[in-house]
Amino acid sequence: MARFLKGIVGAYSGKVGSVVGSSWRSVDYVKSLPKMTGKKASVGQIEQRTKFALAVAFLSPIKDVLNLGYSDKLQGKATGYNKALQFLLNNGITGTYPSLEIDYSKVVISKGALSNLMGVEWAEINAGELEISWSPEINKFNAFADDSVVLLMYNKTKNFFSIMESATRLDASLSLPLPVSYSGDTLEGWIFTGHRDGIKTSLSYYLGELVLA
Repeated sequence: MARFLKGIVGAYSGKVGSVVGSSWRSVDYVKSLPKMTGKKASVGQIEQRTKFALAVAFLSPIKDVLNLGYSDKLQGKATGYNKALQFLLNNGITGTYPSLEIDYSKVVISKGALSNLMGVEWAEINAGELEISWSPEINKFNAFADDSVVLLMYNKTKNFFSIMESATRLDASLSLPLPVSYSGDTLEGWIFTGHRDGIKTSLSYYLGELVLA
């Protein structure tokens, strides 16, 4: 792609022969059209495209959560969604094409210097009632009493995400009533902590798979 100066006839836009003229932020450019190819994609290329489509379909509904989860200043400038997507592509797609699936234990929804919760467990204590518990350990460096606890839950049966942020580190537990329609469904869960400043987060923790009664 080349930048050009306006001559007597000025800049142009649109296709002319094998080149395309365009303008962006008052700067005019000309670039050649991409070359068409009749070559079929290789099995490896198709596999990569399938992996990408699988990862995008899973993470796209939770872009806002991922951007929050990777908001820690230690994570650089790329968006949380892009970082989570890259990590999932590199580490969290299992199987042999075309039988590919997501390894939920390798999904990372947040990453930062804040301490995550210790001794986290989740269980369906009564039919339709979910409880998550943890040890309320705090310190003055990276684990504060008022750190928010963020729960991300994925209903694998219904392909539906839900998020809850109503507890603090010091609370030591949170309860969540589940819809009656969730009976018998399979859940995947992740949890992380967030600082009061809104930008420090912890590395997320995978809670595991939970099959409801």
